[in-house]
Amino acid sequence: MTARSPEQDEARLTAEGEPAGSRQVRRRLTFGVAGDIAGMPAALSPWQRAYEAWRTAGLDWGHGAPPRELRGEGTSPGAVRPESPPDVPEPAEPKPAPRKVKRDPGDVLVAGPPKPASMRRFRVRAAVGAGLAVVAAGTIFAVSRGEDAPDGPGTPAPIAADALFAADPAATTDGLVQELTAIAAGGRTIVAAGTEGDGVPGRERARFLVSTDAGRVWKVARIRTADGATSPAGDTPRLVSGTSGRWVALGRTPGGGTVAWTSEDAGTWTRRPLGPAFTPSDRVNDLTRTAQGFVAVGAATDRALAWSSADGRAWQRIDGIRGITGLDRVAASGSVVVAHGTYARKVAKKRGRKKVTRTVRGDGLWRSADGGRTWTAVNIPQAQGSYGPTKGLVVGPGGFATVREGSRTTGRKKHRRTTRFGVLFSSADGRTWQAASRFGGSGIERFGGTPSGLAVLVRGAKGAHVILRSADGRTWQPGGGVAAPVRGSGLTVAAGGAPAISGRRGDDAYLHGVDLRTVPGAVHAERSIRSLATGPALSVAVGGSNGGAAIWTAPDGRQWTRAQVPGTGGRLADVVHGPRGWLAVGRASGASPAPLALTSQDGAAWQKAVFPAGPPPAAAATGPSGYVVVGSRVAWRSADLRTWKRAGLDGAPSDVTAASGKYVAVGARGRAPAVWTSPDGATWTAAKPPAGLTAPLTHVAARGNVLVAIAANATALVSTDAGTTWTQRALGPGLTATAVTPTPQGFAVTATANGNTTVLSSPDGTSWRRLDVPALPGPGDQRLTVLTTMGPDLLATGWKDETPILWRAPIPR
Repeated sequence: MTARSPEQDEARLTAEGEPAGSRQVRRRLTFGVAGDIAGMPAALSPWQRAYEAWRTAGLDWGHGAPPRELRGEGTSPGAVRPESPPDVPEPAEPKPAPRKVKRDPGDVLVAGPPKPASMRRFRVRAAVGAGLAVVAAGTIFAVSRGEDAPDGPGTPAPIAADALFAADPAATTDGLVQELTAIAAGGRTIVAAGTEGDGVPGRERARFLVSTDAGRVWKVARIRTADGATSPAGDTPRLVSGTSGRWVALGRTPGGGTVAWTSEDAGTWTRRPLGPAFTPSDRVNDLTRTAQGFVAVGAATDRALAWSSADGRAWQRIDGIRGITGLDRVAASGSVVVAHGTYARKVAKKRGRKKVTRTVRGDGLWRSADGGRTWTAVNIPQAQGSYGPTKGLVVGPGGFATVREGSRTTGRKKHRRTTRFGVLFSSADGRTWQAASRFGGSGIERFGGTPSGLAVLVRGAKGAHVILRSADGRTWQPGGGVAAPVRGSGLTVAAGGAPAISGRRGDDAYLHGVDLRTVPGAVHAERSIRSLATGPALSVAVGGSNGGAAIWTAPDGRQWTRAQVPGTGGRLADVVHGPRGWLAVGRASGASPAPLALTSQDGAAWQKAVFPAGPPPAAAATGPSGYVVVGSRVAWRSADLRTWKRAGLDGAPSDVTAASGKYVAVGARGRAPAVWTSPDGATWTAAKPPAGLTAPLTHVAARGNVLVAIAANATALVSTDAGTTWTQRALGPGLTATAVTPTPQGFAVTATANGNTTVLSSPDGTSWRRLDVPALPGPGDQRLTVLTTMGPDLLATGWKDETPILWRAPIPR
């Protein structure tokens, strides 16, 4: 027996006990019940609330053009006149002149969006027998019960679900690993770049923070690709430079390549994949702004490299630099570029009567006046007690500047005393250098500067650091301190002489003098939803929050609450429901991640389960032989969720399902896509994917003998014999597939295209129908990443930038 609220009972009785065309039915179903159904989120749009009322009353919901008599300019005063959506074809005008329709006092008028006067206007009329049209987000939806109803369901928008999938209120950490890896200043603008992620390499995301008032107020910059989509995970910015409306950052991709970001205002950054000027073996060590554009320096296999670019998009590789094994620091003043690097030199030493010659590395400075194409060595003499190599290289108030350690010893014997300090060297043209000043402190950690001033970070007491500032390179003053746990990554000076320091403190990003928790969007609580499953009268979502495993449940798929989960670090990757109850699997946190398994009888209270040692599980399924769990090169099987048997599997599966007496897993073998089948979960056989497929498979779904597997690109594989043979199908150009699920009518896939969400439906996996999901208001990309079915609906979760979203809609027919 299904429980209903009093409002739902009234909706059912009203629909069944009164004539279909009754005014009470029309008004009650649209406004009374739609506004009163217990537990309905207030964030639902008017048409979503009306849809719930009609669904509860047992009426079909569809969409299409409005009735012909309702089109035209004969709209009565007071009727809502929404704009015609661009994706709904304009209905052809009938040849006879449209007759004016007098509004029935019982008509139900549903509010829609603001309407421009230039667009065609409609009057929306509701009648249970004829249909109810609801306007929301520019689309007309119709509810009908009868054979003349328009074909095709409406596509609702998701709702913001930040409060539904709540983070752990008792957590003492956000559970994410943040780091600022680079910082640069140009006038009053400061840019700090870094990453944020869950600690798994390849899953971090690039972050840029920007201040346009010399570090007083900070905001999070937007990052996008050239086509406006969300930047992929795994990119790590390492270098940033710019000023005067042109900024560039360089970093690494997960595969070891070089990637660039460009910006005109430092507030919006565009990811730019780089061409053959950079190779995977290149090490790009530093970046600077020149009068003509940008110059980067680095090395590859014991030879120095340089790159130049006018705009940060197209780069020219400068190879064949002789006599230098690598360049690691660079600064520019106008068209003159100075770089620090290393070179090979031979040293002779006597060993007994023999003279032994060996090659060692030396360090030095080189100067270029042609954008890095040719280099000339320059000498910085030791002076004022300096020793050792130079540290740091900038352009300060008086031109180029660098520093060395220095010391002076005074007194004799017992009164002998050594004082340590730093020595600043400067040059107006980068060719002739001289000692300019000395500053206190021992152990130079960082040196930075701009024409607005210089700053140095030196070691202090008990592991702390001290900041020293100079406006002219001659006199120095204390500029504050940095606590001991901070590991600095960059130091610069903004207009007015204020130093800015980036780095990391534990697992948190560090920005000197700034509480990043007060910067909107700069700090997030770790929260991931990685799997959805439905069981008897319950939906379960699993993932992680604040660094620990998290589970949320909802009896209706809408109102979610955190389940009782034993406190454990880690995160969950998948959840299934079977004959012995619920099983959730994932990885425990730690230096060597171990398997994590939780079980539950009711989905509300969960317990840790004993699980064999091995790699962390990636996915789980239930089938004829019980529960099956797969991980890298391994599979486990259990009939009772207590004892597990291990089996080998050649590759790294990412998902598993059960199909007609078999288990089918998909994933990758190396970088190639892979499929495995098993009759019992104990022995696995590799199936042969079709030729030409290059991307690893990420998800698989089964409906009887038919299976659909998807890759991250726009490719789907279809099998009609329970996974033995496969054929390749294209989902559509420009799509990135994110999830797949079986439905009573076939299959459904969620995908993204240019930052927008698309749902694809197919009866057999061969031909696909595409439905675009309306976006939530506000900037940023929207994506649905987890998908399942709940009764007659699709249920999905995803993200609008950093905010969780929840989407529920009727399964497309």
